Amino acid sequence: MGLNHAKSRYPFSPLAFRGALPRQRWRLFWMAVALLGALLIGGTHAMPGKAHGVLAQTSAPPTYVAQTQNAQTTATEETAPAPETTASPSATPLAQGGAPPSRLVGNAIDGFPVVLDGRELFRVRVGLEGVSAEERAAILTQRIQAAVADSSIAPDDIRAETGETQSVVFAGDSVLFTVRPEDEAVYGRPHPELAAMAVDWIQQALIDYREARTLRRTATNLVAIVVSTLILVIFLRGLFFLCSKLSSRIQTQRESGILALRIRSIHLLGAGATSYLLQSIIQLVRMGVVLFALYLYVPFVLSQFPATEAIGDSLLRDIAERLSALAQGFVAYLPNLMMLGILALITYYVIEFAKQVIVELGRQDVYPWFYPEWVQPTVRLAMFFIVAIAFVIAGPFLPGFGSPAFQGVSLFIGALLTLGSSSAVANALAGIILIYTRAFRIGDLIRIDSIIGEVQDKSLFVTRVITPRKETVTIPNASVLNSNVTNFSAICREAGGYLVLQTTITLGYDLPWRKVHEVLIEAALATPNIQSNPAPFVLQTGLNDFNVSYTLSAYTAAPNQMPLIYSALHQNIQDYCNAADIEILSPGYTALRDGNHSTIPANYLPEDYIAPSFGVKQS
Repeated sequence: MGLNHAKSRYPFSPLAFRGALPRQRWRLFWMAVALLGALLIGGTHAMPGKAHGVLAQTSAPPTYVAQTQNAQTTATEETAPAPETTASPSATPLAQGGAPPSRLVGNAIDGFPVVLDGRELFRVRVGLEGVSAEERAAILTQRIQAAVADSSIAPDDIRAETGETQSVVFAGDSVLFTVRPEDEAVYGRPHPELAAMAVDWIQQALIDYREARTLRRTATNLVAIVVSTLILVIFLRGLFFLCSKLSSRIQTQRESGILALRIRSIHLLGAGATSYLLQSIIQLVRMGVVLFALYLYVPFVLSQFPATEAIGDSLLRDIAERLSALAQGFVAYLPNLMMLGILALITYYVIEFAKQVIVELGRQDVYPWFYPEWVQPTVRLAMFFIVAIAFVIAGPFLPGFGSPAFQGVSLFIGALLTLGSSSAVANALAGIILIYTRAFRIGDLIRIDSIIGEVQDKSLFVTRVITPRKETVTIPNASVLNSNVTNFSAICREAGGYLVLQTTITLGYDLPWRKVHEVLIEAALATPNIQSNPAPFVLQTGLNDFNVSYTLSAYTAAPNQMPLIYSALHQNIQDYCNAADIEILSPGYTALRDGNHSTIPANYLPEDYIAPSFGVKQS
């Protein structure tokens, strides 16, 4: 039978007691409350009696093998059932200055625990003939519990009687276990010393067991519960009050528009979206803090009573171990975190340097080949590639890099980009090409296939055009790149030139062409946004079978007003032709019109105008 004590006054102890001071529950509770920012309450909650921490050892404790004098005694000691006890097991709290206790789970290598009131006293590693180590541990647990529950047995009744070759530990007149010479060979200690150490631990366990069930201890525990409940209520009220104040402040800032999230000139989130995000964060933090506080409060209350002490101490120990593991992981991650910080700093300055270089290239007086409209997209592309390279370098320093989960997520994202983003990549590349080919700018009047309109937006993936009928047409950049793009505004914007507007009319051969030219030019000059210098001109673009095609060309510096200019120009052509006695019609109609009234409006005809009579001749 092996006994493991948590701390020993001897330089080496083969026995390691797993008990710990009950005051450690208070210490864990107050440490957790301090993490939450609650009130710090001083004081300790110590059990009277001899502290187990006096016998804690620093090295891994061996187990102690107890055997009996002979086979007959073995059957009496190790197989006889122990009387039932009302003791309720509980988890062992952390030993002061020692290692945390085990989970009270046995195995063939480490042995099986002998437990009293939830505390591991020692472990049984070797069985006897016909009795396994696990069965021996259960039998000894029952014996010790029965002895402790027997009020007639005092702490001094736990004693050891030493012979020449072995020592026997008694509880009153009952044998608990025997220490044989074989144990000396295993642990390198004489059997009287091993038995004396075991007696000390069992005596202290008996004192603690009975003290935990006294009226005084129960009253003290009730006071602790009341105090902890008041602390919890005050803390939660303060938490909800603080969250309410923060929410009101956020709402005020939202109404004033201050919460809009921007990075320099880039608008990331509006005031409403930022307010919603902050409110959600506050609610999540509040919920997490409340759950954490309850997780501390419930096990602390449970640990105040022997019946539920095991559950409470186990929960407190779990959170303490997780916080400790979290702190250790953070400390271990500090070198990688430092590398990430250095990499972020280098990336920032590389981006700033690239911006300065690109902005300097955009000065046309020094570098005429790099156009100013290239500056902003080039800066964004440079930032994208620099940040992408930084992420690749930072990958090995990220938490969880190389883990199966990290690799699985990487494969999923890679497959998603490969299979589902072919069109997106094509549009993005087309958008970059359109930027550097300078096909059009925002505000230009363009024609893409049969769509004519003003460029409203030009992003990496699509181009949006608003037509004269106020229709917004979204065209993928890949389609734009594969189509013929006509830009009506480029010549006016870049070279200070003028856009030529052309319109064609057909007139009969009976009209003098010089008169037609003069009338059309006068009509063009009377049209708004038509330039007089350079002057409009007329070209005869066709001598058809029945008429002549006259094409009027006029210059304008307002290409975006082209639909209105054409409308006004056509109105003026009608007015000026009517004033010049020029009929805009087909000669075939004129030849068949014999006797019909002129199509020219009456206000343009002479006052003495008379419609010609029909000339009908008989052949």
